[in-house]
Amino acid sequence: TLSYFQMKFEFAVLEQALAPINNCKSVVVGLSGGMDSMVLLHGLLNLKEQGKASFEVRAVHVNHGLQTEADEWQEFCEQACAKLEVDLYCEKVQIAKSDNDTVAIESKARLARYKVFEAQLQDDEALLLAHHLDDQLETLVFRLNRGASVKGLSAIPQRRSFKNGFIFRPLLHVDRVALQKFAEVENLQWVEDLSNQDLQFDRNYIRHEILPAIESRWPEYRLSWSKSLLLVSEASEMLDELADLDLEHLQSNEPTILSIVRLQLLSSSRQRNVIRRWLEKLGLPDLGWNRLHHFASEFVVTDKQSDSSLTIEGNTFACYQDHLYLLPKLGAPQESVVWQVNDSAELELVNNGSLLAKEVSTGGLARSFSDKIEIRFRQGGESCRLVGRPTKSLKKILQEAHIEPWLRDRVPLLYRDEELICIPGIGVCEHAAVKSGETGIEVIWQRPVAESLS
Repeated sequence: TLSYFQMKFEFAVLEQALAPINNCKSVVVGLSGGMDSMVLLHGLLNLKEQGKASFEVRAVHVNHGLQTEADEWQEFCEQACAKLEVDLYCEKVQIAKSDNDTVAIESKARLARYKVFEAQLQDDEALLLAHHLDDQLETLVFRLNRGASVKGLSAIPQRRSFKNGFIFRPLLHVDRVALQKFAEVENLQWVEDLSNQDLQFDRNYIRHEILPAIESRWPEYRLSWSKSLLLVSEASEMLDELADLDLEHLQSNEPTILSIVRLQLLSSSRQRNVIRRWLEKLGLPDLGWNRLHHFASEFVVTDKQSDSSLTIEGNTFACYQDHLYLLPKLGAPQESVVWQVNDSAELELVNNGSLLAKEVSTGGLARSFSDKIEIRFRQGGESCRLVGRPTKSLKKILQEAHIEPWLRDRVPLLYRDEELICIPGIGVCEHAAVKSGETGIEVIWQRPVAESLS
């Protein structure tokens, strides 16, 4: 078993770390040209040469253009890969530097870098990144200072899904000193990013000021902190497992809907935990402590549910009938469309799901009314008399059918000769209903639903 903290790095350590991805046919190295990524690339090629790795190796270099040496680093990567006969893809990206917010610049650079990685990663391919143990510990301090959650404090995951492949970090258990000793023994060359010495960047301040001070007092801090990282990661996994169990009882067939009544049966901490996990599975970023508490209080408190709505990262959540919904993002539906039901049993609606027609032995729409149907939407003032019911306004009918408020103007209405004859999923108007003993047509509206954003 690979130790969580490797004090020495050698090819055998890398071989062991790569064991979980032995079945990959191809890997892509995120190559900056720095010491860490050059060690990773060199180690991979050495294992292939020894017959201890069978996957193809290629590399991607992202030129952020933030330093004057950026083009020189790209040229170094190109020359190194040409010498090693490694296929390399390079791309220059534009990072806006409209202010002096170093955190914002770092964030923009990361987003741009991962966008390139995403575009280059092929199906079932692994993106290998050279993050190491010191990166883990720097991240721990950085996130601790920002009040991160347990999941945030678990730092950098070794493996996670990414596009149609995954990201894998084989060096997370090795510290920077061990990697540098290995690079020197192997006579590797690499580029130095002088901006890594700039203390205005928080990570550099942690790396050059905070952690050296800790090491001078507690030389073995990496070992003890590594154990804590492992325990925090395990705690995070258990919280996710608990949240997944809770979600099984809270979700209906639609993953974008939660039962508030069942949510209220949980303790406040479990409520927040399951909401955090739900939002994560929907593809939303971590809300942080303040926004997560606000989200939970907005939707779980009984007397606030009926009219509560909240928008997060452009996505709207709302309550209705004791359920919490992620509302679908929909464009305007087509104003009207003619449907020949006898010719097609299914009709796709623009931005509005679809209609299905099926034959039923009792009830439904009479066949004589099934041709030249026009699909319209509510304008206001409509009324009809459904089979076995008194005449009512369309507004009242939709309310009684518990149609969600945000969908009522999108319910497709079936008209023939300017008369409303059917409200799919709710009922058929009296004069258009099938006669006793005849087969009819049932029309079903398959609603548009919100989709996971991840």
